[in-house]
Amino acid sequence: MSGKAQASILAAALAAALSGASFARAAAPEECQTLRKHGHNDQANTCFESLTQAREPAIRAEGFWGLEMYQEANNEFRTAVAQSPANANCRVRWGRLLHERFNNKDAADLFQEAIQRDPKNAQAYLGLALVSADGFDNKAVEEAKKAIELDPKLVEAHELMANLALEDSDTKAAGAEADEALKISAEALDAMAIHAAIEVLADRSPDAWLAKVRQVNPTYGEAYALVAHHLTLNMRFQDSVAYYRKAIEADPKLWSAHSELGIQLMRFGETNEPLQQLEMSYDNGYRDAATVNSLRLLDSYKNFLTFKDDTTIIKLHKKEAELLLPYVRAEVKHVIAAYEKKYKMKLPGPVQVELYPDHEDFAVRTLGMPGLGALGVTFGELRILVCPVGLPRGSRYTRKRTSRPNGATAFRRKF
Repeated sequence: MSGKAQASILAAALAAALSGASFARAAAPEECQTLRKHGHNDQANTCFESLTQAREPAIRAEGFWGLEMYQEANNEFRTAVAQSPANANCRVRWGRLLHERFNNKDAADLFQEAIQRDPKNAQAYLGLALVSADGFDNKAVEEAKKAIELDPKLVEAHELMANLALEDSDTKAAGAEADEALKISAEALDAMAIHAAIEVLADRSPDAWLAKVRQVNPTYGEAYALVAHHLTLNMRFQDSVAYYRKAIEADPKLWSAHSELGIQLMRFGETNEPLQQLEMSYDNGYRDAATVNSLRLLDSYKNFLTFKDDTTIIKLHKKEAELLLPYVRAEVKHVIAAYEKKYKMKLPGPVQVELYPDHEDFAVRTLGMPGLGALGVTFGELRILVCPVGLPRGSRYTRKRTSRPNGATAFRRKF
């Protein structure tokens, strides 16, 4: 019998054993996570609920975390660390919770504290790698390699290495790392998703790999979201939207996918559905920086005016609209005519141009995050630009690479 079949049988047995109201013994966090990984969500919730009654605060924290009761989980981890100050693993797990809830600064501190207590803690280095990866920091590769050096069978570290390689367009290395993860665990879902992404980016069918994902967990929307992420990085925004929709279809409660879908749709000049998707994410507790920033930007649209004709859609801030509209419209029409004459083609629809007097609003409109070193971007027929008033006075605007700031903090180590 294959390892994958054995794991599936184990998951089914756990689901059956934990479907009742009573337990012959206390469940372990790993058992609950196994149920969740295989899509047995009702049984997993019952399992996690049982953990909240454990004597040890670290196990109670895992239970609350699994039930998405993040405040309670945070409190229990604080208690666990206070009771066992030398325990590195408690700090690692607390750090992973904070990382998941958009507080990378405190998460990184906890991972470093864990390494001080246990220099060979592979999970702590993996945690640091995840934080660095969020900021597109090259240290992520070094930290993930260190985690693998300390624990060569750490599946998640191999999956992260595969993801980082694919972000750098190194499909060979990405596939190799994904294969390493699958050698260790035939149910490495993110490794399967990386292979699916490689196929999609090469314009080949990903169906075989996505079928493998569904065999393990038919509700694993993260696989489709990972494919969408790499499509976004490769400027294939329409394809990315399609895969974020697939992610939500598989798991309607995957709020991160709802948020990303909203941000992607904004890049096509849409407003109503992005607002719906982003508010849904926010109202269900998914409040990372990109979600919050994008909602604030959408709220600010009451200060903009939109002017439409047969070939153009122009959005300008109220305080500049009267002055800029004649110049912007004339220039856009001139560019459209020159483009169509040179390339002997008609554009498929009106060209939408948006001008922002605040450079950071322009950046959020583009990426969902401030700090973009550019003056204009293009998404299909949508053009997003910075107004002259949005540039520093008395100086020439220079492109500057800035690190992505940490997301909106949901929980801190101390309140």
